[in-house]
Amino acid sequence: MIGLEILKNRIKDAPQSSGVYLFKNKKDNPIYIGKAINIKRRLSNYGNLPKLPRRLQKMVSQTVNIDFELTESERNALLLEALLIKKFSPRYNIRLKDDKSFPLIKITKGDFPRLTRFRNEFSNEDKVFGPFTSALKTDKVIKILQKSFKLRSCSDLEFKNRKRACLLYDLKQCSAPCVNKVSQNEYKNQVDDTVKFFQGGQKKIFDKLEKQMVYFSESQNYEKAAELRDSIQSLNFIIREEVKISTQDTNYDYIHIDDKKHFSIYIGFIRYGRYLGGNLIYYSEKFEDDIDLTSLIIQFYLKNFRPNKIIISKKINGYNELKSIMRDNYKIDVFLKSSKINGVQKISKLTAKRNDKEVNLQKQKFINNQEILTLMKNRFNINNKIERVEAYDNSFFGNNYAVASYVVFNEEGFSIKDSRTYKFKDYDLKKFGDADLMRKVFKSRFSKDDKILPDLIIIDGGQPYLKICQEIIDESGISESIKLIGVSKGFKRDFRFDRYHTLSEKNLSLKDSPQIEGFIQKMRDQAHKLSKKNSMKRMSDSLKTSFLDDISGIGKIKKMRVINFFGSVQNLKKANRDELAQIKGLNSKNIKAILDKING
Repeated sequence: MIGLEILKNRIKDAPQSSGVYLFKNKKDNPIYIGKAINIKRRLSNYGNLPKLPRRLQKMVSQTVNIDFELTESERNALLLEALLIKKFSPRYNIRLKDDKSFPLIKITKGDFPRLTRFRNEFSNEDKVFGPFTSALKTDKVIKILQKSFKLRSCSDLEFKNRKRACLLYDLKQCSAPCVNKVSQNEYKNQVDDTVKFFQGGQKKIFDKLEKQMVYFSESQNYEKAAELRDSIQSLNFIIREEVKISTQDTNYDYIHIDDKKHFSIYIGFIRYGRYLGGNLIYYSEKFEDDIDLTSLIIQFYLKNFRPNKIIISKKINGYNELKSIMRDNYKIDVFLKSSKINGVQKISKLTAKRNDKEVNLQKQKFINNQEILTLMKNRFNINNKIERVEAYDNSFFGNNYAVASYVVFNEEGFSIKDSRTYKFKDYDLKKFGDADLMRKVFKSRFSKDDKILPDLIIIDGGQPYLKICQEIIDESGISESIKLIGVSKGFKRDFRFDRYHTLSEKNLSLKDSPQIEGFIQKMRDQAHKLSKKNSMKRMSDSLKTSFLDDISGIGKIKKMRVINFFGSVQNLKKANRDELAQIKGLNSKNIKAILDKING
């Protein structure tokens, strides 16, 4: 039994109590997870297929089993649902807009703490700041803080094994505690200043730096005075990027919810009275029965750093359950917006404005994406609406490091989380060619029946590649029609002379359709970029290790210590005996073997 038949059969046995239900595919993997006060009644809603969104119709058609997990209350069902969604990432559940965690900055524990970016894992003894809205912004803040307060950024292993100061010390971006260029007490003061800066003590830090700058200037140490001046200017850049919300050192997340014109959730991060930024975590133009804003909020905090307090702009269904779950399970207090909370009116207006701006950008992006997908549908006579486009390419370096990738495009744009990369070990390009490589990729892509299929595939190659792809699709028993388009590189690899093919037509001209031509080229370029990036990474990883791989007596730990000490294989090849002798764990036999390899 499969699909609607299994659903009807399981409804008969379904309990009339609260809990979670899991729709599963042939491999017994959850493809959809939901919660209900009455599981039997909730499952009955899925039996009326015509009224379901296409997403859920596909889900039901792939279902071969439905499991139940009972709970004592609706509250427990809500939490269990969120935990299971996090664990299994079921394909057909409504997801957060960016299914990722936000970066933070931490100062680690220890005598000489490290300043670094991270996303989730940290010790209770670490000092954690953020979150920030992008890795790029976080790295910029870290760079400014390093320049200003000179905390180390190296790994603990590198720190313990280093015998000479690194380049950051020469650039005046680290005080080099690894080689005792700074005392433990002096370094502690640097750490304290960094923490004070994060915790709202910017004025005290600026006053301190300005006094030091004046002192060094009057002492005619102009280089040091200029260094402090640059630090003040850089730190001011961080302050300008933030918005002061409150005169108090308040820390909370503010959740703006809009469920009138559309459905959106925007979360603003307030730390020590300042707005660090925010993000639109969910947006939908249309209502779907299984939209549950409370569940989406819980899912967000299961993946992200949790504050001590959350303020919500309005009451939503399940608010009391959300409040209870956050308090009892995560020690987070949840409040509704109130004028009594310092700065709440300012953050309310700010997040509402940012939410509207982000939603409008999403709407316009959605319209533009729909327009190009419609143009593609009409130009290539595709019967169904295009919901998913995939583009394939491969990359090599010489005859090695074979990698193939595909990128995915839908109405929301490029979907990073749906893109995939295939790595091939010891693939002989000269012997088998890249056509055989793509055959392996297509076999892997279409061999599993529970995968979401594309409506259109773009392949970097001519008709032979299209025929290989169609052959694999047919062998896989896929009944859905998938349109295939090939792109042959133009004269001297000039994109203006690219040629386009389908299975039935060669050398199609798209000069009359610049939008379509531009879209196909963009898809091809994104696939090429992804495969090349991963191929380069394979080569880089290989170069880092292969030089030491065949040296007897050099295991994984020693290899890591050597590479961390010198920073690169290029530096290692210039090493002498005295430098190698400084590395912990290397004996005279190891040193001789490495030098023999270098001089070999």
